[in-house]
Amino acid sequence: MNGATASAIPLPVIERAGRDRGAVAFAWLWIAGALLASVALALLATVPALPTTADAVALWVDDASFQLTWAGELLFFATIAWGTGAAGAFGAHGRGSPLRRTTALVALGVALIAFVVVLLALGRLVYPVADIELAVETIVLLESVVIGAVHLALLGLGVVAFTLPVPARSTGARRATVAAGVALGVLFLVGSYPWLLPMWLNLVVAGAVGCWGALVGIAVLVRDRDAARS
Repeated sequence: MNGATASAIPLPVIERAGRDRGAVAFAWLWIAGALLASVALALLATVPALPTTADAVALWVDDASFQLTWAGELLFFATIAWGTGAAGAFGAHGRGSPLRRTTALVALGVALIAFVVVLLALGRLVYPVADIELAVETIVLLESVVIGAVHLALLGLGVVAFTLPVPARSTGARRATVAAGVALGVLFLVGSYPWLLPMWLNLVVAGAVGCWGALVGIAVLVRDRDAARS
């Protein structure tokens, strides 16, 4: 009886349903990772500039502890979610040009590694180790590492926006997607110099990261839904 009931559902149908659920999960992980990274970058954009006097540098860490702490926490989950979503949605079996897809995934890997460097530096800034206070020179060094890693991450995201083959239903949608990728890629490259930009523009760049990631994730969801119907 049980065997007859189980055999009533063809195995290929069960396997395809499992693949469809997995594809949807990867797309949502991509979206979640991009949004978490966007919020983390926005928090970093609101951190005041590092003071030039030694006494003020020590107080700067306390004043910006909320932004520094939560930016690091969010980047941890962003890195895991975004990396997993990218591997599942645009991995070896993804669609589009293999060269562009591989270039985009490598660039995204560079950006995610840079995020890991940022969260490690932020963690050392805000979490005490054996109750040893950081020297002013160490604080300046860690802040320099954070700025440099954010620079690298946004450069990587710029390359991803230029090269990632985003699925589209029609030729018009494909052209619009390419144009949006180029425009946002240029914005990411400009935003990779946060120390030269005003706070509002850094916030715009941070928001653009989340919007771009959500648009790509939605395109993947639509692609997988259409594939499931066919």
